[in-house]
Amino acid sequence: MTTKVHLACDGRGRPLAILVTPGQRHDSVCARPLLERIRVPPTGPGRPRCRPDQVIADKAYSSCGFRAYRATSRLRHLNVTCLSTG
Repeated sequence: MTTKVHLACDGRGRPLAILVTPGQRHDSVCARPLLERIRVPPTGPGRPRCRPDQVIADKAYSSCGFRAYRATSRLRHLNVTCLSTG
């Protein structure tokens, strides 16, 4: 049995949300629940921030369902990159 760890982090690499799933689950299925877990404590008065300005992900997250979610959740950009492993 295997597991995958999905991590959302800010531009400095600090973790914002984590999601552990079974290893056989496709990455694109986990993108929406992962982004919905983001809660950034406010620096002043107000509600915590829960929507990032921009999402950068690898090619596994480029499904039609995730793109539709991005459009309805008002995320401005979706940069999907093919990350080289070697």
